[in-house]
Amino acid sequence: MIKPKADIHIELKGTPTEVRNALETLRHKLTAQEFAACNAGVLEIVLAEVLNNVVEHALAGRNDGQIVIACNYADQCWFVEVRDNGAEMPDNQLPDGVMPDLDRDLLDMPEGGFGWGLVRSLAQDIGYNRHATGHNELSFRVPD
Repeated sequence: MIKPKADIHIELKGTPTEVRNALETLRHKLTAQEFAACNAGVLEIVLAEVLNNVVEHALAGRNDGQIVIACNYADQCWFVEVRDNGAEMPDNQLPDGVMPDLDRDLLDMPEGGFGWGLVRSLAQDIGYNRHATGHNELSFRVPD
């Protein structure tokens, strides 16, 4: 099946600097007239979490990491695919996204562990596939 050209298409190397650059590119594209009414902030938050997780976990210790983002806007909703050439998800499953326990003293609060909980609370229809080509594909949608 041939997919239509994406409204937003970004390719990047799997590094923190490239993620920052890609998010700046995304923000610039989201401010274009055609997307002025969409839920751009939520899309940016979800993609920031996803991309940082790809770099930190799937592409950890690699210098050949590649990530491709394709975003299409239709019916007041962003449909997103993120592909990478990193390691597969543990047990070939998405993280459950359970938020850390915050019922503790301020000094004992966790610094991490919020990413997938945030993604799961903001995105819908999240899917993951590991392809025989060695690529991961994460898909989700972000409604307005």
